[in-house]
Amino acid sequence: MDILALLSGFPKDSGPVYRETIEGRLPVEPFNTVSNFLFLAIIIYFVWKIRRNHRQHLFLAFILPVLFIGFIGGTLYHATRSHEIWLLLDWVPILLLCLATSVYFCIKAGKNPWSRSALLILVLLLMFGIRFMDLPRNISISVGYIAAALGIILPIALYLYFTKYLYGLWVLLAVISFSLAIWCRYLDVRSDFFPMGTHWLWHSFGALAVFFLMYYIYLDRNSPGKNDIIRIPNAPGSVPQLRGK
Repeated sequence: MDILALLSGFPKDSGPVYRETIEGRLPVEPFNTVSNFLFLAIIIYFVWKIRRNHRQHLFLAFILPVLFIGFIGGTLYHATRSHEIWLLLDWVPILLLCLATSVYFCIKAGKNPWSRSALLILVLLLMFGIRFMDLPRNISISVGYIAAALGIILPIALYLYFTKYLYGLWVLLAVISFSLAIWCRYLDVRSDFFPMGTHWLWHSFGALAVFFLMYYIYLDRNSPGKNDIIRIPNAPGSVPQLRGK
């Protein structure tokens, strides 16, 4: 937060002042606010996608409400810059989603409880160890996002190896999109190429990364062997029942 913002008491949160931030208008950050609605589009898409088979896609069903909370918090944060609670609702759900996705793929990539635990410890050190480093504030947030992304990519890379890189293109697209997103986030106040800055592109490419990763999870759950039909024994004439592996 710069000295002028500190003296004026605006914004009313501890978040950074972006190139687009202008006090006295609503929304305070128009492009940052509108671009956040890409996440709402993703939420609606996947709610519709899994509506008839949500039991097979329990992980997606779990993260969608968290993503929605993040959408509400992020939208109100950028639109008003009026309270610390909106900032918390913007980034805390992101952290929870990153952690949940890391745990999800650590469980899938590990061959046994010991390997899963070791992988999870490594991922947690990668994701949270960076927070104990004395980094300048202007880069610490971006570095934190990179560490969180690496904490997701590591177990996914192992899982892709074990599954012979099935649907790996979607993960690659997610990585490329996130790389562009984090670069746009870093450039926001360092470049005057766009008068409104580039934080809205962080939202846009970040939303693409989220979509590609969620679509990979969706395809993985729909792949052969994830939902085999098993007939219950000792029940003559019984109807085959679905049991997910």
